[in-house]
Formats: sequence, C-alpha cells, structure tokens
Amino acid sequence: MKKVLEWFGGSVVKDLLGGLDKLFTSKEEKIKAENVIKQILIEKELELQKMQTEVIIAEAKGNWLQRSWRPILMLAFGFIVIYVKFIAPLFDLRIPELENEFWNLLQLGIGGYVIGRTGEKMMKDYVQKK
Repeated sequence: MKKVLEWFGGSVVKDLLGGLDKLFTSKEEKIKAENVIKQILIEKELELQKMQTEVIIAEAKGNWLQRSWRPILMLAFGFIVIYVKFIAPLFDLRIPELENEFWNLLQLGIGGYVIGRTGEKMMKDYVQKK
C-alpha cells in the first residue's frame, strides 16, 4: 500500500502538475489549477484512509473468525515453513516444492498481518478513549 501511495503521491502528481504548463499561459491560472488539483488529491487520500479505517473497525467489532483470520493464516504459513525447512529434512520426509508465488504470498501476508495487527491495536485504543 505504501508503494501505491508513493507512486500516486509522487510520479502522478508530478506528471499532472507538469502538464499544466502546456494548458495555461499565465502563471496565475497555473497556480490556481495546481491548488485545485492538490486539494482534490488530498481529499481523495483522506477518503482512502477513512475507508481503510472503517474496514479495520469492522473487523475488530466482528465475530471471532473476522478478528482471527490473520493469525490463523500466519500460523498455517508458519507451519508450512517449519515443515519444509526443519521437520521434513530432520525425519527424512517428502519435501513439497514451494513455488516462488508461495514465498511472495508469504511476504505479502507478513506485511499485511503486521499492518493489520497494528491497525487493530490502534483502533482498540481509539475506541477505548471515546
């Protein structure tokens, strides 16, 4: 998500604002257009953050499965890694071949788990303070 925001906040905005030079001849018109575009982008980013917050709040208030799916998934990933790297070689068991997609998914899962868990803790504190 951070990369998306960096891309959106960086290159898109630079390209968009750079294109204003071709559209406007006076400096005042260009500055006014830049301010309007920046304001729209800020509003859209705030909307995105609000939607993300609502998802985290809904999960935190949900049933046991909604609150626990990330830990369950990470335990499953952890078991797979422990089996492939330690248990199977130790006991001379069959080692399944794990594709690169599995390891990419694991990295994504760890990142999402950490971010999601942090969000849950932040929202618990926020709800308790209200």
